[in-house]
Amino acid sequence: MVATINIFGNSDWAIKITSLLETGEYAQYNKDNFSEARNLPWVIAEESGSDRESVAKNYLNTETFATLFKGLDDLTGVAFGPGLVVGPGSLIRPTTVIGSQVYIGAGTIIDINCKIEDNVTIGDNVTITKGSVISEGMTIKSGSII
Repeated sequence: MVATINIFGNSDWAIKITSLLETGEYAQYNKDNFSEARNLPWVIAEESGSDRESVAKNYLNTETFATLFKGLDDLTGVAFGPGLVVGPGSLIRPTTVIGSQVYIGAGTIIDINCKIEDNVTIGDNVTITKGSVISEGMTIKSGSII
């Protein structure tokens, strides 16, 4: 299989991201060797939203970002920015607006009319209720109900 996506990062958090992909489907880089990457879309594999923002601005500012979506629906009616990663079994309802460089963990439910701003990290099995706003850079712990 030929790589179709670049992953930036090699910390433990990158395991969560690369586990969503098949072996050979991605090539992995960090700040020391990212310039060697092929011209493919990127996913930033950093846990912290501020770290994802920093990588996007400082290393990958001219690059395009992939969307990794392993959720239950097809994002119809959802507006979202670049760099979205959604874990397996998650459901994102229509009319939700999601910013750039957002990570949504496995088994998460996001109801209608929610707004998730840039650089947010949402853990696994989180429920975000109708009309909620998640402010830029927030981290929501796994199992939370908002």
